Amino acid sequence: MSMATQTADPVSLADVLSIHRVSGSEFLGPARTTSAPRIFGGVTIGQTLLAARATVTDRRPIHALQTTFLRPGYSDSPVTYRVDPLHDGASVTTRLITATQHDRIIFTGIASFHQPEHGLAHQFTTLSAPRPEDIEPGARTVGKSRSSSWLSALEQTTMLEFRFPDAPIRISAERGVAVDPHQKFWVRPVRPLPRDSSVHAAVLGYLSDALLLSTSLGPHRKTLQDPDIQFATINHSVWFHSACPADDWLWYEQEGIWAGSARAVCRGSIFRRTGELAATVVQEGLIRVTPE
Repeated sequence: MSMATQTADPVSLADVLSIHRVSGSEFLGPARTTSAPRIFGGVTIGQTLLAARATVTDRRPIHALQTTFLRPGYSDSPVTYRVDPLHDGASVTTRLITATQHDRIIFTGIASFHQPEHGLAHQFTTLSAPRPEDIEPGARTVGKSRSSSWLSALEQTTMLEFRFPDAPIRISAERGVAVDPHQKFWVRPVRPLPRDSSVHAAVLGYLSDALLLSTSLGPHRKTLQDPDIQFATINHSVWFHSACPADDWLWYEQEGIWAGSARAVCRGSIFRRTGELAATVVQEGLIRVTPE
């Protein structure tokens, strides 16, 4: 095959989240050409997890990540991740991660890794969902509307595939219908991932940010894209409960549990298709309605 006819390998989320070590505790997330000027929060979450994991010398998996978004990040410039060791205990390892862009801190995170142990176990929430194979792809579910172009753009920019058993909150808002702040869907990357547990954990952190804040707008007939809405994630926390192949279908249940004072708190549960609870997510975001 000549050079002229060769095609590049498809880009996967593993490529999007990839970072490069600059020094022992410093990593670089390269600038990327995207249609969105701001970095999707899931990218920062995933890269933070990978940077922290690279400084943990044993095989302890991630069990918790708490993050704070301080300033927006922009995709046309690289992001530097500095990892500081906070604790190396007998069973728990903790790292502080600081992300900077143009010498300004845009994000901080604390990642905790825990040696698996035997102990008491239960799972209160259970999986109750139709099989992803029995649900039409997302674009067919929403039909021909403004939301169909929104969903196509979302899937293209996030490199995730969605399947909704019921119309997402976005469609209800488009129709001027107030609904409860709940939505559920299957989600997975559009391309397979390498067999690296750290990458799968990073992708799980990445997709945990998808659509979560928008759930809080159900009762208000608003979307995050409305011209009078300003929004931003303030903090985002993920608890990882079980090792999870993140390129298989995952069932994501989301609820907006509170909104007030121009803020909203949303909670999510991510299940493996086999029924195990893979992760619990809590996010607080700024949602401000501005005068038109």
